[in-house]
Amino acid sequence: MSAPRTVTQRGIRWTFLAGVLITTFLSWIVSGCGGGSSTTLSTLDLPGVPTAFTVVPTQGTTLSATLSWSPPTSGGAPTNYVIYRSTTAGTAFSPTNLVTSIPAVTGQSTYTFIDNAELTSVPTYWVVSAENASGETPTAEVSITPIGPSNTSGDTGFGNNLSSPLIFADGYGITELPITGTWTADVATVDYNTGLRPLTAILPTTVTTLPYLDSADVYSLDGKTYYEQGTASTWQAQWENGAGTQQDVVATWGDNLTSQNLTSTSVIRVEIALSKTLATSMTGYKMQLLYGTNANEVQGTDGTTYLSTAAGVFATNAHLKIEKLDSNGTSVYVLYDQTLWQGDGPGYFAGEVTVSGSFTYGFVWNMKNVTLPSTVTKDGTWRITFSLDGKSPVGTNNNTTITSATNGVLDSSTQVHIDINVAN
Repeated sequence: MSAPRTVTQRGIRWTFLAGVLITTFLSWIVSGCGGGSSTTLSTLDLPGVPTAFTVVPTQGTTLSATLSWSPPTSGGAPTNYVIYRSTTAGTAFSPTNLVTSIPAVTGQSTYTFIDNAELTSVPTYWVVSAENASGETPTAEVSITPIGPSNTSGDTGFGNNLSSPLIFADGYGITELPITGTWTADVATVDYNTGLRPLTAILPTTVTTLPYLDSADVYSLDGKTYYEQGTASTWQAQWENGAGTQQDVVATWGDNLTSQNLTSTSVIRVEIALSKTLATSMTGYKMQLLYGTNANEVQGTDGTTYLSTAAGVFATNAHLKIEKLDSNGTSVYVLYDQTLWQGDGPGYFAGEVTVSGSFTYGFVWNMKNVTLPSTVTKDGTWRITFSLDGKSPVGTNNNTTITSATNGVLDSSTQVHIDINVAN
């Protein structure tokens, strides 16, 4: 769903400001041009530059960008924050590129805005300015390429690169296609059926070997050069086809399910990962947090590899259920009950690569938009259950055993669950 947009008429704003200045000037003349007058004019300082400005693809949503920033640390107090956007570098801060204006709130330490109006998968540039009656002070431009819809024939939106080793438990990739090749750095022999980057048509034709580290994606941290996740830069950690081999795994739920205060209007990010200890190490890429937090986090690599003694596991027979419990712990309503590949985007269970480059099963649960029977409330206890079916949607048999759960509850060798509390 597109976020509401409020377009401020910049011409009106500049005309109003000019009128204020003219009125002030005439008052100064009438009062004696300042010579010997008892009238003292008060002026408002121009705001400083908004700080910590970041733009990242909106998690779980295609063609959407999440902007985040904090108030200026100097200058006058802003009354508004004005957002500008352009697809041409160096031109964003212009009245013709205005997106919206957001009121400044006294004491608010961070601001977030989701821009999903008419974006396309091309490099796009944003600016946020702090504004008061004295004028505006803009940030530098920040650019990303919005992520487009998933596409098995090409990664039009620069998704995340796999940075941690991964085992495909039953020989199928995350896009429901059978794996036919093996992990390689040779671009010509990459198996695109894995669903991992690189997918077809995203690399320059001159690139023959991975990793491809694009100089346009450079970010400097503590004097070291990193290449950002989710850009044209492309790398791929080692993966294996695990079909025919028993996979003994540990299940781990995403810690946001218990560390955050969840309410009836929350967008709840459900994640669970399966991992196993390796007898033979596999190659991964070292990742570093560059900036941002939580959903706005951005990571990157300097291209350094390492040998990992653990790997993620993707089993295509994964199953997710979310149900409401009463005060006795009895299920009274099943909200979601899904296997993989029933749909794409928020509200559908899927396998995906995170910003850190690890593999997880993910589900975006927008509680605000959920419609429940009149007898079922959104607040209270919800149970989230992950299980491994006997057969997957592509017909493969289960070859994965869950030996333990680092959080939540291990119900059996093929099932774990976690209970969460949602406030009103």
